[in-house]
Formats: sequence, structure tokens, C-alpha cells
Amino acid sequence: MQTSVKQFMSGDPVSIGPGASALDAYELLLRHGIRHLPVVTPDARVIGVVTADDLAAALALPLRPRRALAAGERRAALEWCVGEIMTHAPQTLCRDATLAEAAERMAEGRFGCLPIVDESGRLEGLLSETDLLHALANVLARERPGEPGKPAALAGLVAQLEQERVRIAEQLDRYHAVERDLSADARERPMDLPERSAELGEVSLTAALDELATRRLAGIDRALDHAAQGRLSRCDGCGGSISLPRLRALPGTTLCIGCARAAEPG
Repeated sequence: MQTSVKQFMSGDPVSIGPGASALDAYELLLRHGIRHLPVVTPDARVIGVVTADDLAAALALPLRPRRALAAGERRAALEWCVGEIMTHAPQTLCRDATLAEAAERMAEGRFGCLPIVDESGRLEGLLSETDLLHALANVLARERPGEPGKPAALAGLVAQLEQERVRIAEQLDRYHAVERDLSADARERPMDLPERSAELGEVSLTAALDELATRRLAGIDRALDHAAQGRLSRCDGCGGSISLPRLRALPGTTLCIGCARAAEPG
């Protein structure tokens, strides 16, 4: 497996400073739905890693951050700083290292993640066990006999989106024709209050459907543009893959579901 780490690492990962409190670390893990935090200096040099397991072992906090802490737990977490709990001088890798090398390092050291750094030791990304499993799933999917490969599946998706685009364009033409007819009818024919109310309701519904169809059409156009550039299924956040079901549902998306969730405001 010669695929490089940069294709599956989480780019621009959430990090924390050594002087931050353990409470700050826990709340970052909770907010972003993650379990590992690289610890960095002000110039982004990696000096440690703190995990949900570290916090749970040191402070009896929840093993998986899924809830806000109670008052007593918050007080305990405020008494410790990240630098007192973290793993110091962690193993790191450069972004051009192979996934095979990363997997071997993580298996030998029983690490849950590896910070990815540049030549100066500055943080560039993070490779977790989940990222490795995702990479393995992609390799197995390409090698599994009797199943269509990803290029064929993507080509099928592009064909579906092109067909849907034609249907939406025709649908929009019909909506616009209905809107024109309703507007002309409202101007030319005197109506009582109930009739006018019904007419306005129909205009409003048609306008809402028009807006939804227009938004879907814009998403499909973005997806077809991404396909032309060869990056339809590539996540802009982590460099990994966006699943085909997600691309069907949100054709204009450029983020996998993990990166989309991480980008949500806390």
C-alpha cells in the first residue's frame, strides 16, 4: 500500500496549547466530536498529544466526550493543564510518508493517532485510527472482485446527475410558465378575497418550489464542474473520499460527513 498519508489525514486539525486547562481540552473534544488533540507551541510546533483516554484516566472524565461536565468535574478539570497530562514528544510523520509506514508505527507503539508535520515540525494534519480504517476500506473496495470500481461508480453518478439536471431545467420552465400565467390572471381578472388568497397561496408555493429546484440545480452544476476537474469525491477538508450516497444527496458538497460535522459551529 503505497498511498501517502496526505490523501487520508485530517488537514488543519484542531489543536491546543500546553498551558490550556484540561477543561479546555475536554470541551474542544466535545465540540468537535474528536478524541485526539495535538499540543502545539504558538508557532505550531508539535510538542505533545492529549486524548480523551488521557483525560479519562487522569481526571475520571467520560471516556468519550458526549456531554457537558458537571460542576464538580469542571472544577477538577480546571486544576490541571494540558502539559501535565499530555504525551510529550510524540511520534510524528511527514505528509509524504506511506500509509503502510503510518500503520506500522501506530501498531508498534499502540498509538491512536499520529500528528503529521512539515520539515520544521509544524503541524499540518492528523492521522487517526479511523482515517487508517477509511483508507483500508478504499483499498479493499478497489481490489474486491465482482464489484464495480470507484471510477465506474463515479461515472454512473455523473450520468445520473446530468439526467437530473435536464429534468430540473424542464421543471423550472414549467414553474416559470405557471408563475407567468398566475401573475397575468391576477392582473386581468377581478377577484374576491378568497379567490385572491388562494391565488397568492399558489403563487407562493410555486415560488418556493422554484427556489428549491434552482438550489438543487446549482448543486448539480457544482458537482459536474468538480467531476470535470477530477475532484468530485475528494474532500477539501481531509483529502479523503466523500461517499457516493452523500454526493447524491448533496451533489455540490466538497466535504465528507466527518469534516462537515467538524466545521459546524459549537
